[in-house]
Amino acid sequence: MVAKKDREQMSGTDEEGTRVATGETRASCQHCGTLYIVRQRVGEAPSGFCCSGCEFVHDLLNREGWNRFYDLRSGNTLRPVQGIAFQARDFGWLTQAGKEAEQQADEADVAKTTVGLRGLSCAACLWLVERVFTKDRPGALKAVADVQQSCITLWWEAGRCDVAAYGADLQRFGYELEPSGAITGATGSATSSQRDLLTRIGVCGALAMNAMAFSLPRYLGMESSFAFAGLFQMIAAGSATLALAVGGGYFFPRAWRAARLGVIHMDLPISLGLLGAWMGSLLGWFLGVEGLLYFDFVALFPFLMLVGRWLQEAAVERNRRWLGDGGLRLPDVLVVTPFGLAGKRPEDLESGEVFQLPPGDRSPVRAVVESPVAELSLEWINGEAEPKVYAAGAEIPGGAANVARHPLRLRALERHAESLLSRLLSAPRATSESRSPMQGFLKAYLATVVLIALGGYVWWQIFAGFGPALQVAVSVLVVSCPCALGVALPFVEEVVLASLRRRGLFVREGALWQRLGSVRRLVFDKTGTLTREAPVLEDRGQLTALSPRERQILGGLVHDSRHPVGRGLREALAGGRHTGALQGYGALPGEIQEIQETVGKGVWWTEERGTVWSLGRPGWYPGGETTDSAPTGARVVFARDGVPVVSLNFQEALRPDAGEELRLLRRRGYRLAILSGDAQSRVTDMGQRLELEGAEILGDLSPQAKADWITSHDPGSVLYVGDGANDSLAFDVAAISGTPVAGGGVLDTKCDFYFLGEGLRAIRWLLDASRRRRRTVRWVVGFALGYNATVVAVCLAGHMNPLLAAVLMPLSSLATIGLAGRAG
Repeated sequence: MVAKKDREQMSGTDEEGTRVATGETRASCQHCGTLYIVRQRVGEAPSGFCCSGCEFVHDLLNREGWNRFYDLRSGNTLRPVQGIAFQARDFGWLTQAGKEAEQQADEADVAKTTVGLRGLSCAACLWLVERVFTKDRPGALKAVADVQQSCITLWWEAGRCDVAAYGADLQRFGYELEPSGAITGATGSATSSQRDLLTRIGVCGALAMNAMAFSLPRYLGMESSFAFAGLFQMIAAGSATLALAVGGGYFFPRAWRAARLGVIHMDLPISLGLLGAWMGSLLGWFLGVEGLLYFDFVALFPFLMLVGRWLQEAAVERNRRWLGDGGLRLPDVLVVTPFGLAGKRPEDLESGEVFQLPPGDRSPVRAVVESPVAELSLEWINGEAEPKVYAAGAEIPGGAANVARHPLRLRALERHAESLLSRLLSAPRATSESRSPMQGFLKAYLATVVLIALGGYVWWQIFAGFGPALQVAVSVLVVSCPCALGVALPFVEEVVLASLRRRGLFVREGALWQRLGSVRRLVFDKTGTLTREAPVLEDRGQLTALSPRERQILGGLVHDSRHPVGRGLREALAGGRHTGALQGYGALPGEIQEIQETVGKGVWWTEERGTVWSLGRPGWYPGGETTDSAPTGARVVFARDGVPVVSLNFQEALRPDAGEELRLLRRRGYRLAILSGDAQSRVTDMGQRLELEGAEILGDLSPQAKADWITSHDPGSVLYVGDGANDSLAFDVAAISGTPVAGGGVLDTKCDFYFLGEGLRAIRWLLDASRRRRRTVRWVVGFALGYNATVVAVCLAGHMNPLLAAVLMPLSSLATIGLAGRAG
C-alpha cells in the first residue's frame, strides 16, 4: 500500500557542476509522490512525507480503510496537501446552494447541485472525493467528479443531507470545494479548446486512414485503366479535402491573424504546406500527373500537427487546472442596517457604511474598528506574520484579515474601487514580451523554402517543361513543411513539464521559456517565500509528553484557529506520528465546544466539572488573573486552571533548503535580492542567517516600492518569487514571476509558475529545465534542418514522389520525438 520511496543519495554534483551537500536523500512523498529532500532537523516533516498535511491525510486514509487510493494513484504526482487539510473555511455558500437545489428537487425529492472542486488530478482523486460524499452520510445518493471541468455534481435526498459538512470533510483530504464557476468558469474556454482539438484529431485520423487505404492500391501498381481506379482516387481526394477543412480550419485562421499582426507563427508554414500539397494534388488529378498526387499526405499531415498542438496545450492546461485560474473573489460584505445584516458586493460598499467581518475574512477597504478590540493579520499586505491587536477607533488597511474567533465590526473609510486592495487584485500582468527567437528562424526558413521552390520550378521549366517543373515545386513545398518541428517541439514541452510536475513545479504560462534565458537576477519576498507560512514549533517532542487527553484538548483549542501560532500548533499535532497525532482530527469530541476568546490574549474552554483549559500568551489567565509561573520567552502557554502544562516556543522557520539553494544559485552567477514589507531589522537578520553577503536585502517596503525597485533594476532580467497580495505589483513588472502558494487567489492569474512542497529547490529545477529545453530544441531544429536539406535535394533532383514523402514524414517525426525525449 505504501508508495515506493525512490530514495537516492544526493552526494556529488548537480547538473551545472555545483557540489551538492552530502548526507541528504531525495525521497518521493508516500501520499502525493512529490520529490522532496529528507533532512533530520528541528521542525522538519518526518521522513516519508513532504509535509505534515500529506502525512495527516495518509493516516486518515488508512483509518478509513481507503488504502486503494494509492493503487489507483498508479505513480501519478498529486498536489501536496500542505496546510489545506487544517484551514478553517466557511461553507455557508454551500449550505445556501444546497437549499436552492432542494427547492428545485424533482418529484422523488432528489436534489442536485454542481460546485467547483480544486485539486483533482487523476482517477484516484475521483474515486476518493466520490466516496467521501456517500460513506456514512445520511441522505447522500451519488457524487460524480469531472477532472476536465474541475467540478463535482452531488445528488441527495432533499432535507436529509448536510452538504456543507461534505465540504469540510473533503477539505481534510486536501481538496477544496468552490462556488460553481469559481474554477470551471476560468478554465472553460481552455477546456473547450482541448475538446475541439480532440474532435478534429479524431476526424482527421479517420480521414487519413481512409485516404491512405484508397491510395495504397495505386502504390501497389493498380493501373489507371482499372474500373475502380477513378473512384478510389475520388475517395482519396474527398478525404484529403475534408481533412484540409477540418485540420486546416484550426491552423489557417491562426496563421492569418498572426500574419496580419506582422508575426510569423509556426501555423504559417504548416498552412502553406497543407495548401500547397492540396492544390498541387488537385492539379495533378486534373492533369493526370501522378507525381503530384499527395492526397494521403494532405490527410495525414493535419492529423500529426493537431496531435502536436494538443500535447502542447494539454501540458499547460493541466497545470492551470490544478491551480484554478479564477483568481481571488472576495465574499459579499455583510453591511449593518437597521433591519439586520444585508449582503452587498465589495464593489458596492460605500464610505461610511458599517459592516461585519467574519473570522478569516479580509477587509475589502481601509476601515475603522468599531468593535471593542480586534486582532488582525497584515501578512497579506506587508508580509508581517505576527497579528496585531487594535482598539476601538483604530484605522486598519484594506486586506487586513480577522484572525479572531468572532466577527468584527468595521466602518469603511473608502469605496472598494479606491482601495489599495482593489488595485492589487485587479492590476494586469504587464510584462513586456520580447519577440521569440523562433520568429527570425521561421522568417528565414519560409523565405528559403519559397526561393528554393521557385528556383527549382524555373530550372525544370526551362529544361523539362511545365509538368516536371510543377512537380518539383510542389514536392519542395510539401516535404519542407516543419512537420517534424510541429510534433517534436510540443513533445519537448510535454517532456519538460512532466518532469517538473513530478517535482511539484507547474508552469502556468508557456511563454516564460523565452524569457527565462534573460534572467540574471533572482528576487525573493521574505515571509511565506523564504520562510514557511506558519511558525514552527521548536521542540515537537514537548507534545509527546502530553497525555492523549491533553493533546486532544489542545487540538480542540486550535482546531479552527486563524492565528499563525494556532495554525503552526495544529499542523504539529496533526502531522507526525511521534507526537501522537490526533485520532479523528477534524471531528472533535462533542464536549469540546463553546471555546471562548480574549482577543489578543488567548482562548479557553471549561469542562463540565469546572476545569479551565487555556492557551495564550505567557502570564495570561482567563478572567484577568496573572500567573508568574510561565517561563520567560514562551510564545504560548497551555494551562489547566492557570497552571502551565507546557510552554511552547515557536520560531519563524526558513524553508528547509533556503540557505543551500540561494548559495548554489549565487555560485551560478545570479544576483540575489530580498524585498520585504517586514521590518528592516528582521529582514537583515534573515539575510545573515542565509549568509547572503553582497545581496541586496531591503525591508519596510510597500507593494509599490517593491515594484519600483524592480523597475529600476532591469526588470527584463528579474525572476521574482512571492506569495501574497503585497507582491502583486512586483509580479506585474518582473520578467518572470512564481509563487509557492497554489490557489492563494491574488497571484493565481499573474504567476508564470508555481511550486509546491516546503523547499526552494524548484527554482533551480526550473532554471535547469530551461537549459535542457534550449539544448534539446537546438538538437531538434538541427536535425530538422539536416533532414529538410536532404529531402529538398532529392526534390530538386526530380526523384521525390508522393509515396516517398508519405513514408518520410512520419519517420522524421518519430526521429525528432526521440531527440525530444532528451529534454527529460
